[in-house]
Amino acid sequence: MDNKDLKAFISAQQGELNAVLMYQEFAKITKKEELKAAYTAAAKDEARHAAILSKYTQTTLKPGKAQAKLLGFAYRILPKKIVHWGISLGEYSGGNNYKKYIGDTYPEMEGMMKDEYRHGDTFKAFSKAKKIK
Repeated sequence: MDNKDLKAFISAQQGELNAVLMYQEFAKITKKEELKAAYTAAAKDEARHAAILSKYTQTTLKPGKAQAKLLGFAYRILPKKIVHWGISLGEYSGGNNYKKYIGDTYPEMEGMMKDEYRHGDTFKAFSKAKKIK
């Protein structure tokens, strides 16, 4: 792995770890079971992604706890449609970043990309939903 790819993977690994805490924080806050389930599932996927990336980076990182708390505060005060739209954009961006690594060298990247796009679709749908259970 060249230095450029290593830096990109470390950045992605940190983003995945931060996303785990963010989704866990949102799951603790929400009263809506449908959202709680979506946040919990996304957190599990993001944790798996971080573990895959750590295999390539050989680096142990810690999630940004302060960022998760700040995002939890924002979650409490912002309209959920805006929160979910922002999440969807971040997830689509993550998927796009993994797309260029699909191939024999990094066989897990295609699945990770698909997960990110699926998360993007899920949270985009929540951003447009009239009512969430």
